[in-house]
Amino acid sequence: MSVIGIDIGNENCYIAVARAGGIETIANEYSQRSTPTYVAFGEKTRDLGVTAKNKQITNLKNTLLSFKRLIGRKFKDPVIQSELQYVPFATCELPNGDVGVKVNYLQEQTVFTIPQVMAMMFTKLKEIAESNLRIKVQDCVVSVPVYYTDAERRAILNSAEIAGLNVLRLMNEPTAVALAYGFYKQDLPEDKPKNVVFVDLGNASLQATAVAFTKGKLKVLGSTWNRNLGGRDFDNVLVRHFVEEFNEKYKLDIFSNSRAVIRLLQECEKLKKQMSANSLEMPLNIECFMNDKDVSGRMKREVFEKLSEQLLQLLEYTLVKLLHDTRLKPEDIDSVQVVGGSSRIPAFKSLIQKVFGKEPSTTLNQDEAVARGCALQCAMLSPTFKVRDFAITDIQPYPLKIVYRGVKTEEESEADIFPAFHPVPFSRLLTFFRTEPFTVEIHYADKTLPVGDLKLGSFTVLNINATPEGESIKVKVKVRINIHGVVSLSSAYMVEKVTAVPNEQENSQVTDDSAKDSVNKPKPEAMESENNTPQQPPNGEISPEEMNEETQSNNINKQVSF
Repeated sequence: MSVIGIDIGNENCYIAVARAGGIETIANEYSQRSTPTYVAFGEKTRDLGVTAKNKQITNLKNTLLSFKRLIGRKFKDPVIQSELQYVPFATCELPNGDVGVKVNYLQEQTVFTIPQVMAMMFTKLKEIAESNLRIKVQDCVVSVPVYYTDAERRAILNSAEIAGLNVLRLMNEPTAVALAYGFYKQDLPEDKPKNVVFVDLGNASLQATAVAFTKGKLKVLGSTWNRNLGGRDFDNVLVRHFVEEFNEKYKLDIFSNSRAVIRLLQECEKLKKQMSANSLEMPLNIECFMNDKDVSGRMKREVFEKLSEQLLQLLEYTLVKLLHDTRLKPEDIDSVQVVGGSSRIPAFKSLIQKVFGKEPSTTLNQDEAVARGCALQCAMLSPTFKVRDFAITDIQPYPLKIVYRGVKTEEESEADIFPAFHPVPFSRLLTFFRTEPFTVEIHYADKTLPVGDLKLGSFTVLNINATPEGESIKVKVKVRINIHGVVSLSSAYMVEKVTAVPNEQENSQVTDDSAKDSVNKPKPEAMESENNTPQQPPNGEISPEEMNEETQSNNINKQVSF
């Protein structure tokens, strides 16, 4: 059985595999290492990847793209409404509030959910891997942006499951890059960490992450991002410029014709790449562009950078914010690694030099680094591969809190459980004193976050009864962020006091409990101390001093369903 790493980008996907003692990026049936993230529907066929993109101009309304940015969010979410201006296909709101896409497939109109479309893309990538490796592929590690919310991560997991893939880990894209960079480094220090900044400027988003490396481990210190700033925004700057120019020169209303807009966008992307490699004035020529007219224009790098001044300011703000959030100074940083398809823009590299005081390094493969890091992580997690130890401490991006009701007052109370940039995976054990079943909710603590609903989930703990004396019983609830960055209330149990018993029985009981606890004992690196003799707070509230990682206990625990 092979293991693969999958990087699903907004524009292209990459697949890497661990074999022959190394990591390789595999090619699709067209011998291309990148597969476009496109799904197209026709009267008789469904096209995925390269063929879907090739038919985009002639099958515009039925070609789906940028669905990575639509997954896991509600239709009325402001983020979705802003994103819909970039997609040429028809969308609708489903009965559950999610985003649906309308396409003509097999000569009838069909509505698909975004997770279904993503699952189709996963299926294509799985077929490419199995065709190349000539072996069944099931285990994989999939990359996601660090800013993905809980709902977006769950939707990606659901899509992979539909495609028959077993996701060993959802890995943050900058962390995958950091692993691909640090795993092969032989000169990492043993005491003082080496701080490296990874900046990923992709097609639609910017991510910047600071990572501390020591021998055999990496620790993510913090991350900043702008989910609406990427290469396509620089393309759109050129599009708007030439739309105005062609309107004046040729009297063409380009925005009234979707196919003309797509063609202009494709040519502007090529022009941007040419200007990145050449400082001379570059031409743009399109034959039979609109109304049987040929159009032409010219653009120089200096003019382009002046038109993009506002975007460059946003880039600089995001990079400066990383230093502020991680409390690092430019002199604390050893190097800056840049990746992403849009990181080749000269103005972007100049900003790196300005903010961090160091020349950006391009030693990593700017397009394939994420997929290679995912494949390496998959090999480390799979039992079929033997990989040297390399510890990874990742983060979850948003602060979380728990919301509950008091016993007597019935007023809502809340308590912070995980701050932003908290290490994952991690568990916290919360203690309640209750006489009956109760409900707790997990929310994002920052009300300014661009999410439609701050509530992640509601959990009801059942089968709670008062003590024979009518007093509240202690209930311990474990909240966990797993390896995917997904939050859940993983378990709940009651703790009862035990009266003194003869020595032989007591020793037997302790032995049984120790065996049970040894199975569920968390990893040492995620443990915190727990106060084993808390005072019961008034009104049966949550015990704040016990908001710590679960440790071994000699109490008799009764599992509670929820």
